[in-house]
Amino acid sequence: MKKYIIQASVLALSAMALTGCDDFLDTMPDNRATLNNEEKITKMLVSAYPDSEYLYVAELMSDNTDDIGGPQNPYTHRWAEEIYAWKEETETRNSSTERFWSASYGCIAAANEVLQALDKIGELSPTLKECKGEALLCRAYNHFMLANMFCQAYTKNAASHLGLPYMEACESELVPQYERGNLADFYGKIERDLTEGLKLIGDSHYSVPKYHFNVSAAYAFAARFYL
Repeated sequence: MKKYIIQASVLALSAMALTGCDDFLDTMPDNRATLNNEEKITKMLVSAYPDSEYLYVAELMSDNTDDIGGPQNPYTHRWAEEIYAWKEETETRNSSTERFWSASYGCIAAANEVLQALDKIGELSPTLKECKGEALLCRAYNHFMLANMFCQAYTKNAASHLGLPYMEACESELVPQYERGNLADFYGKIERDLTEGLKLIGDSHYSVPKYHFNVSAAYAFAARFYL
């Protein structure tokens, strides 16, 4: 009898373990921060600025760079040669187009998390209104830079050129599929976020304004966009 009791207990524990495992595996992994106060929201916005820059890539692709040949320049590397020739990258570096793409969309995701949290809060304090303006400007800026790096230049024919996915909400599923749309609509969404952000942006809650979208930086971005 004791033997049967032990076997039944083992089977019951195994069933419970398997059930718990199924519940765990059925849950979408999500380690995002819960943004429910001003301090958390302002800290999250630090992540809305890219940590990968585009300047080196743009310089290598420009007319400012010449190929003087391997024997004359033995210290070059394959990545730089591929960027110079506008070839697909086979390596990645801190300044690679792949890193810039990922960093920019990571910043957009952070801005969207803030905007979603602010929508749930409802009535916003003066500080949170400025945070909303900063989040909108960060979302607009990162999309603008992606367009400059990966799309055709904006012209009167922008509606006939491909844009990029404009991320306006937090992702809630694994590997979602997005439509690119056209470049005119893409720039229209940038302008919408930019103009709304300009109405809300302010410098009153910044301890070090020069590292954020303060009012001066916001209008400088607006001038660049409209040029």
